[in-house]
Parts: sequence; structure tokens; C-alpha cells
Amino acid sequence: MKLRLRDFIKVEDCYFSVVGYEHSDGIRCLLRYVPDPSGDRVDLNGKRYRKLTHSESLSFGRFREFVRDGIFVIPHARVERIFKPDELLHDICKRDSVVRRIAEFFNMPKMGVTGSRLIGLKGESSDVDFVVYGKRWFDLGREKIRKGIKSKILQECDYEYVYKKRRVTLPFDVFVAHERRKNNRAILDGTMFDLLYVRDHDEKSPIPERKGKKLGIKTIRAKVIDDSLIFDYPACYIVEHSEIKAVLSFTHTFVGQAFEGETIEAKGIVEEIDGERYLIVGTLRETEEEYVVSLTLLESLDLLDEFRSWIS
Repeated sequence: MKLRLRDFIKVEDCYFSVVGYEHSDGIRCLLRYVPDPSGDRVDLNGKRYRKLTHSESLSFGRFREFVRDGIFVIPHARVERIFKPDELLHDICKRDSVVRRIAEFFNMPKMGVTGSRLIGLKGESSDVDFVVYGKRWFDLGREKIRKGIKSKILQECDYEYVYKKRRVTLPFDVFVAHERRKNNRAILDGTMFDLLYVRDHDEKSPIPERKGKKLGIKTIRAKVIDDSLIFDYPACYIVEHSEIKAVLSFTHTFVGQAFEGETIEAKGIVEEIDGERYLIVGTLRETEEEYVVSLTLLESLDLLDEFRSWIS
């Protein structure tokens, strides 16, 4: 069975989220939920679990032999169960009225739900991580969110909550300016949800998923010349720049930050892969000093001074 981004796998009694699309040498994933007698998540059998941050997962006692370049690469033979968001959506809707209501709102083919609700470990305040397969349907989903907010069927998301949850270090107003125009988050009937893009089976990306040779930290300014992959994994901003082919981000915080024709500023680590150089932003899920911002957007909203004060 072919695995894709945002599937989950179970290994022993732990749950991993699948990252990326290439898994020929093992399943690339992150350890997300582990057993813990004092955990706040309870499965259908009454067993307690807790959710790990990226850094916690890498220092967790088990599975360390499978850590490679900041993620886990689990042998296929170790997998006990695969959870696929689209295949399990129907069953989840039967037991989860919140997911059912969101699915009814989108009413599109090729959709699913991932995260804690996929594996039966939702918490009391768990958001809904809703998946749409294929760029055509993802773009339609974003438009549905935009119209839903305008008509007040949906409410804007709680940006302060997201800001704190993702431990963003950008100034709050700068963060909100970028988030507000993405149309990939909203609140329905009191529950916040994210709309997440996953490639359909016939969609490809020219961007390599493997790690390259690290060449050091760099900050660049460049014009975005192709925004077709800005919600992908990794989010990809193909730019007009003398050295860097594209800015790539492996964290959801920096998807959809800028659109074609806009000038960005980005700070990250330069990696060389197959003779091309890329700026990698968000090497950990919880970002620190790395960022991607649209200078065009910030100038239009008179936020450049606030951004400059932050980086100085």
C-alpha cells in the first residue's frame, strides 16, 4: 500500500505521522503519540497516551535507532497498522459529529481527516486536521472557507491560540497578516480546523525530499516566480535569485506565506542537492529564528517597521 503525507502508522503501541511521499527505504515519519499513564489522551481500550513535540520525539527512549536527519525512518516490516485519512473518514464521521459537520461543509471528493481524530486519540480541545487530496480540490476548499467566513457560516480562527500553539517568534501582527489571507483555517460550530493539502496520486513535485549538504545559515530577499507548490510538503517558493533556486519549508507555519510576484525575505539553512541550492526554513516543527515573510504584504499593511525591529 502506497503511503502519503499525513497518513499515520502504528508501531508496537506508538503512533507516527507520515511525512513526505518517498518511502522506498523506510517510512519517513515523526513520533507523535506514546503511552503514558498520566497522559491526557485515552484510546478506545482505555489506554492513556500523550502527544510529543518534535524535539521530545527525537529524545524519546524508544526507536532511536531509526532516527535519521531529524525524522524517523521506520522499516516497513515494523508497521502493525496503517491509518489513511480518506479511507477512514466515513467511519470517523459515524462516531465524531464535529468531523461529520466539517465534511458536510466541504462536501468534496478526495478528502479525509488526520491527526488525533484519525487514530482515536482526540483530546477535549483537539482541532480538526482536515485533508484534501489534489490541488484542484484544495484550492476549492480554500475558496469555500473564504466564502464561509464572509457569510458568517464560519468564524475566523483564534490567531492568538495558533500563535502560541506553534510557538511562532515573528511579531504577532506580522503572523496574523500572513495567516488571514491563506484561507486554510477557520472555526465551525466552536471547533477550529485546518485545511491541509496532500498531493493526489497523479501529482508530482520537482523538489527533492532528501537532505542535502549544509552550507550555512543565510538570509535572502527574492521575488517569487512560481507559487504552485506553496501549500505542499515541503512548501516551495521558487524564486528569482542568483544563488538559491527555491525556499523550502517543512513546517506548516510557513506554508502559503507569499504568492507569485511578491518579494519575500527568508532566513534558514542553505543546502545543496544535485548541484542546486535551496534555502531550508523550519528545520524543526517548532521554529525559532527561521522565517519566510512577504515584504510586499508587510509594506501594504504598514508592518515593515515592526518586522525590522524584530530582526534587528
